[in-house]
Order: sequence, then structure tokens, then C-alpha cells
Amino acid sequence: MEFAWQTGSVAAFSGDAVVAFAFSDGALDGALRDLDSACGGALGRVFGTKAFKGEFGDIFVAPLRGGEQLGILVGLGPRAEAGPFQLRRAALQGVRKAQSMGSAQVAIAVAEHAPSGAMAAAEAALIGGAAGAYRFRRYKSGAVETGVERLTVITSAAVDAPAQSRAAAIAEGVAIARELVDTPPNDKTPDLLAKTVAEIAQRSGLACEVITADRLREMGAGGILAVGRGSAHPPAMVVLRHDGGEGPWHGFLGKGITFDSGGLDLKTQDGMFTMKSDMAGTAAVVGAMHALGRIGVKGRYIGVLALAENMTGTGAYRPSDVLRMLSGDTVEVSNTDAEGRLVLADGLALLRREGVQDVIDLATLTGAIVVALGTHRSGLFANDDEHSAAVLAAADLAGERYWRMPIDPEHKEALKSSIADTKSTGGRAGGSSTAAAFLARFAADTPWAHLDIAGAAYRDQPGDAGPGATGVGVETLVRFATKG
Repeated sequence: MEFAWQTGSVAAFSGDAVVAFAFSDGALDGALRDLDSACGGALGRVFGTKAFKGEFGDIFVAPLRGGEQLGILVGLGPRAEAGPFQLRRAALQGVRKAQSMGSAQVAIAVAEHAPSGAMAAAEAALIGGAAGAYRFRRYKSGAVETGVERLTVITSAAVDAPAQSRAAAIAEGVAIARELVDTPPNDKTPDLLAKTVAEIAQRSGLACEVITADRLREMGAGGILAVGRGSAHPPAMVVLRHDGGEGPWHGFLGKGITFDSGGLDLKTQDGMFTMKSDMAGTAAVVGAMHALGRIGVKGRYIGVLALAENMTGTGAYRPSDVLRMLSGDTVEVSNTDAEGRLVLADGLALLRREGVQDVIDLATLTGAIVVALGTHRSGLFANDDEHSAAVLAAADLAGERYWRMPIDPEHKEALKSSIADTKSTGGRAGGSSTAAAFLARFAADTPWAHLDIAGAAYRDQPGDAGPGATGVGVETLVRFATKG
């Protein structure tokens, strides 16, 4: 998809559809007045009626210029509540509606919709609109349906080049993450995914190193090797580097279980069907690192992808096995379906060896976080308040929602083993916190934040960003790196 930026009136746009926004406590002014004029006053007649009140998610479609264009009005709700999250979702809904009606050239007008600043609104509109145009059609046979080919953001004042570059790079990064997650597991085994990531890295200007299973064995990475033992496709770690100048390295880490059967503690069929999404943490890191490379962010960032397939072959690891991890710690396996924390533990040990200043890991780690927070908010766990605050500030700019969760002494106590340094699980109670407590052991004294995105990363029902992958986490990582 091509991105463009335009200043001035929506009347100057000659494409197929214009998406604009209205507040429930606002009026038809500025861009909306121009749009209303182009559709013969239809917006003015409908605004405030049952057909369109401007509530969040309301949509009204009217023909423009005698039917040559579409005008799509999307509600934002009260002005005071219309932050980045609402604007992204509204832009997504509007562009998706335009695409469903056959529009290939779509504009989003955001001139009067900047409670958080005109530049931030323009970026949010493009990122949200691009998400609305995303479609995964690689495996569809027959004629290709019309999709959005060019997305233009219309503003009252020019958007500076850095903001344009950042918004486009984030939009691309989110699309990359979603496509990686949506790819079926037979086409993204650890070796195939590592190859795909290497190709993306080359396009993005990133250094890429693939650590094979043989090397992992030499290194003593017993967690990821155990998880991958039951599969015909050996595990790997991929290391991406963006070196944007002097200063300390910052670490991103992604869980990359390319398919999760549960291992010998087998999942149900319903629980297994969506497990191609169990590498959404890795996908988010890849998308974010791509964006950092495209933007040319100052600073040094290293992304580690811990890739394995958790299967039930004759070499599969067992409940009650004791593993020696890359850190040297021993772990008593209490459930083979708690595999993500094992590959992440080795990833954390690798990043600590690299001497990173801080780490953010992303993982579809626990069902418990979905029970606690639902599917529109993710859990954040951390061992450092300042680092946690920086991640939450970045998430706020990104319009992504996280909630800080506790790691209490009792959660650590639940992981005690009588025969090893720690157990891998601590029982059902507080499952997301005991999982985070396990990871905290391997982060040690490195400032660390863990984002459990199990609920938000994938939708198995139609909705704002579904069905399929959402790309959650990409923009939070980028905003963390760009600090804006």
C-alpha cells in the first residue's frame, strides 16, 4: 500500500472515498462542512439523529459529487475521550468500510480531530487506516478482490517528515507482524520463519544472525532445545540488531512458538486451532525492528526471537524432566504446555550475555491473563518501576492498553521445587503472575518488562482487527524507542 499526505480541503481529493470523524458533542465544521457540501447536505441532515449520533463506532455513508465518491463519517464519541486508541479504531473502521465498498484510493480527514495534538492525530489516522486496509489473501484462489492501494491523510497543516516516516514505518511493521501470525504453521516452522525474518531484515537494514539448534546445544540452551525436541523441525534463535549510534543496547524479546500442540500435556482441539498465533510476540518484535530500521532511529536495539515448535514426537520432553537452562539454572518441568516461559528464559539469558541495559519481552504466555483482563487489554509485569513507567508511557502514545500486574513473594514461593532450582509452573491460582515470577528469575537485576499479550494478539471472531492477528505490541516498542 502507498501512503500520501495532503493539506487543505477534502474537496481537493479526487480518489474513491473520504473518511472523516465527528464527535458526539461537536458540530459539522471544517473538514466536515466541506464533506457535507460535497454530499449535498446529507451529513447535516443525519447528524444528531438516530442514524448517526457521533457515538464511538457509529458509521454513516453518503455519496459525494453525484456518486463519484463515497463520504464515510465515523463517530468518535465525546471530544474529551477521543485519544489515540479511539482515533486508531475509528480510522480502522472507516477505511475497512471504504474497502468493503470497492474503494482503492481512500483519504482520511483529521484536521479538527486532534485532542492529543495535530501531528499525533495524523499519525494515529494513518496507522489505524492502514490496519483497516489489511487483508490476508495469500491462500485465496481465484480473482483478487479490490483492496486499498493508496491511503492519503488530509490535514489542515503540513505533517513534518519525521512524523510521516514514523507513521508509515509503524504501519508497515504492524502489517508485517499480522502477516507473520496469520501465516499457517506448515509455512512457518522455525527454520522457515527464521528464513523469512532474515529476508525482512535485509530489506529493513538490520543485521541478522540465526543461531541453529547445534549452536544452541553448544551454548547449553536447555529450555528452548527441550521444547523443540518433539518436532521434526529443530528450534532456533534469531538475533536482529539495529545499531543507530553510540550508547547502551536495549533488548526486545519475542516468544516464537510457531505451533503449540501443548506437547505431551496435549491441548484440546479447540484450544489448539489458533496456536499458529503463539509466535505473536516474535512477530511484534520483527515488526518493531523493521520500523526502527526504516526510520533510522538513533540508539541501539537488539531483538531476540526464540523459535520452536512444541509437538509430541518421540523425542518430546516430559512432565517431571529437569532441564539445565542457558543461565545455568535447573528447571523441573511441571507442564509441557507451559513451554513459552522456557524459550523466553533462554532468550533472557542470551540478552543478559549481550549486556543490554533493559529488556521488554512479548509473549502470548497465559490463558490466565485473558481471564483477568479480557481480549482488549494486555498484562504488564516488571521488576523496575522506572522501566515499567516508560513502557506504559509508550503504550499510551501507541493507543495500546496494558495493565500492570503484580509479582508477589507468594508467586515466587509457588515455583519452589524439591529437586531443582525452580519449577516451571506454580498451579492455576495467579497463573499469569507465577509465569512472570518464573521469567523474573532469568531477568535477574536487568530492568525488565514482560507483556503478556495472550488475549489481545489474535481474534478468532470478526471485529475491529479480526478475525486474525492484530499486530499488538509493535507500536508500543517503536514509541518506546523513539520516545514519542
